[in-house]
Amino acid sequence: MHSAGEQESTVDFRMASGSGVKGSGKKELDILRTILSEQSNPEDLDKAAAKLKSSFPQNWLREYLQEIDHFVENHFPTLPVEGPPGSQSEQLQDFLKSTQSKICYEVLRLTPVLEDAGLQDHLTDSYSRHLFTKLDLLLNRDLSAKETFCLIMWGKDVFFSSDSKLRVYDPLLLTGWFERAKQKLILQLQNDISRTLANILYDEQHGHNEDSMDEETFIRVHMDVIQCLNHAILDAKKFGLTLMHAVQILCSEELRGFAQKYVDTENKRLKQLKFTEKNSVYLFRIINTCMQLRCCATQISPDKNNSDDVSSTISMLQKLEDNALSIVQKIMKCLAQDNLRSYFKKKNVDIDIPMKAIHEQCSSLPETALEIKMNGSVIQQNQLLQRMSEVLLYSDVDALKITCGVLFKDFPNESEQYVPGLLRWNGVLSERQVKEVLDAIPDRSPNHRRVTRSLGLCYFSC
Repeated sequence: MHSAGEQESTVDFRMASGSGVKGSGKKELDILRTILSEQSNPEDLDKAAAKLKSSFPQNWLREYLQEIDHFVENHFPTLPVEGPPGSQSEQLQDFLKSTQSKICYEVLRLTPVLEDAGLQDHLTDSYSRHLFTKLDLLLNRDLSAKETFCLIMWGKDVFFSSDSKLRVYDPLLLTGWFERAKQKLILQLQNDISRTLANILYDEQHGHNEDSMDEETFIRVHMDVIQCLNHAILDAKKFGLTLMHAVQILCSEELRGFAQKYVDTENKRLKQLKFTEKNSVYLFRIINTCMQLRCCATQISPDKNNSDDVSSTISMLQKLEDNALSIVQKIMKCLAQDNLRSYFKKKNVDIDIPMKAIHEQCSSLPETALEIKMNGSVIQQNQLLQRMSEVLLYSDVDALKITCGVLFKDFPNESEQYVPGLLRWNGVLSERQVKEVLDAIPDRSPNHRRVTRSLGLCYFSC
């Protein structure tokens, strides 16, 4: 049962509400201001909530909603001071964290008071509108890709978390902001990736000597390119598959541009340089780089059937790889001929005689059979050269034991002939280390070891 004073007060207010008396609306507006300003104790808030619920003057609704908007605007966290790109990460994190805490605190505090009065939804909507206004202002700043990514990851964590207190009543606010953030991030990534790949190409043009190359230099180009592209793709994957797909397309386009410039640069260099046994490791490097970049082009593409960009990239790199491989073959052919001449000279035999006999034997074969044999030989030789180049990649004895063990298994005869010479020719290992690597290869007989040593030294010492 209500006291006489409470009944009189309620009746007076309801009469004022029903008749549109201005004084009653002003009184309730003051109550709302007190509630929003946190100047009341919990008991007062409970009474105010009951009063708003039982005697809400609808003709004053516009003023009440404006009062809520003013409260949200005046108590919203202030944007951090703008700084140079890349210097704002910490300030952004602090602002986003304080904003989330502030909104959650006020929503939880005011929900019991405003919900029954029908004002709770407007409070949440007002926070949403102010929040996206601030987020738009942040997007308009000169941010780094890392800072933009920080923004969209915060948005994902806040708006799509199951326990988040932030609700967006206008979905277009959310989707529109995410789309603008995505477009900005893609543009920033394009600039960053393009600049990084340009630097890699510049270092490749000016940063090494073809006659002398260590293991790090040998693998530097493709490792730096792959690391740059994979980093962007993996970061995008943290946000979602749609963004990752867009970044994969971007990376494929950037890799195509890089491949075109790399191929043009190396083709010019191949025309200018005189290649010998000494600098042929540079050719193996081109072959290995092209192989790795072709593999990368396929792996980063979101299209399983390979888009035009990917197909073009693979084709360009394959042509350069074939060009370098053909030069390697010519070098090896010259070395083999020199060794044969030296051998037959010691035997006092004219080399033209056995060469003529070889040609006569080949000419007696049916043409189709000869073509098949030659084509098969070329393919196998290409595979052998590519695999042999792996020996030059490593200076670590344990790594070489594994690499050479696989080579001897796949190409036993050719490995017996060439691998010992490659190990010594590389100039990185001592004779003891070369012996350690060769001795670790399974199923090599002592006879093989004695013979291949002389063959290897003969072949690669000219």
